[in-house]
Amino acid sequence: MEDFKSIIVSSGKKTVTVVDNPTSYPMIGKGKQGAVFKISPDRCVKIFPDPERCLNESQALRAAQEARIVPRLFEVGSHYIVMEYIDGPSLDQLLDSKNFLPEDMTKKILFLLKEMKRLKFTRLDAKLRHIFVNTQEELIVIDHANSFIKVDSVPTELFKDLNEKGLFSSFLEQVKQADSESYMEWRNLEKKKKKDKK
Repeated sequence: MEDFKSIIVSSGKKTVTVVDNPTSYPMIGKGKQGAVFKISPDRCVKIFPDPERCLNESQALRAAQEARIVPRLFEVGSHYIVMEYIDGPSLDQLLDSKNFLPEDMTKKILFLLKEMKRLKFTRLDAKLRHIFVNTQEELIVIDHANSFIKVDSVPTELFKDLNEKGLFSSFLEQVKQADSESYMEWRNLEKKKKKDKK
């Protein structure tokens, strides 16, 4: 097996830069925190330029291992995390292909947010592109460097992404049926949005 530890990434303005990848492992994604490479059919490695970010993300993944909302964790180093490769589309891709939000997906999103809260994540939010649908149709969240750092009690990024797809109002209507408590908390955001448009 090739040594993924030889891959070097550095911090960039918007995303990290891959300085050197002497391996044949393909890069499958990158962001502000690190770059991800597929190292086997069921595993990938995230390489970080900053060991503190690596530590933050590994702590969040460790804390959530008993819940089925994050990738399984296999190995952690000072600059890398080997985790489960999620075989499936992101929620962003899935919703683009459907053009509507199925009711069962709303229930899964609600479950995901409640699990994050139960696990004491301080950031109860995720972008649609960071939520994947695995082969068992479970929602798996990636990118956890800020799960215990940022404080977001309302999933504003998630709502923003749903709104950009024209799906936030239907999501809220489905939440009204499934979870009246969350609906009461979030409906004021919808009212505020409409007021801000005027």
